[in-house]
Amino acid sequence: MRLSRLLVFAVVFSVSMSPAIAQQSIRLQFEVVKNGSTVARPEVSVDPGSAASIAVDGVGRFEFTPTLRGSDLAIAFDVRSGGKRLRPSLVITRSEPGYLSWQSDTRAESFRLAVSWVR
Repeated sequence: MRLSRLLVFAVVFSVSMSPAIAQQSIRLQFEVVKNGSTVARPEVSVDPGSAASIAVDGVGRFEFTPTLRGSDLAIAFDVRSGGKRLRPSLVITRSEPGYLSWQSDTRAESFRLAVSWVR
């Protein structure tokens, strides 16, 4: 009887721990560039499938949701900057960063958002 209780506990424990292991946070390093000058380099940890955001004064707000796809990381963005709203997506790897670039509505300012997967 004790052995069966122990076995049930072990199975329940291992099943309940599996999602926690799969949901390990992802660390992303961003570089925000305005008119050729780096204005911010935030690093953010986020769980796969969860939304997060960063806001940079004078540039805009960047919401993003990373999703693991095998050894790749797909990131869906919602960017509000320079009078524009953009919804691009990127696929990056641990060795290949990605970037977005755009101009303001008046074309007076240029922006770039680079993202690297940090481990």
